[in-house]
Amino acid sequence: MRTAASEPRGRDARRVADAVYGTILVVAVVAALSEDHGASPGEILGGALATSIVFWIVHVYAEVLSRGTEGDPAPFWTLVRISASQEWPLVEAALAPCLPLLLGAIGVLGRSASITLSIIIGLAGLVGWGYAAGRAMKQSRLASLATAAGALILGVVMVLLKNLVH
Repeated sequence: MRTAASEPRGRDARRVADAVYGTILVVAVVAALSEDHGASPGEILGGALATSIVFWIVHVYAEVLSRGTEGDPAPFWTLVRISASQEWPLVEAALAPCLPLLLGAIGVLGRSASITLSIIIGLAGLVGWGYAAGRAMKQSRLASLATAAGALILGVVMVLLKNLVH
């Protein structure tokens, strides 16, 4: 049984999974919101950050419920605090892709450049997380590069599918 005092087994793997999920989420939101040509970089930034925070809250809630149903005896607010920390990489992963949107919102970058750079940074993040996951799984460097390429392909396919749907 997990307790609030002990981190779940595979904590690093969970953080990588949350970061990958958060990166894919923010790239998808940026790509989707960018289809509205009236949406400013600031509005896209707000949508991306709001979506990341809402999904983080939902993940925290689900984790608290999971721990509670597993019989974790920790007080509710302790479970919330630990779960919030555990799920935080979902939001952290959104920050780097949001930086170009912030630069676009304050006028340093144009709309198109801020969106494109945001998506590129998000896809580069997926490569980094894929490589980190491969190394954490004790893969060779070459196999880890293949895992990174798989993460990149997943991100690119997601962006392309979004464009096909819209």
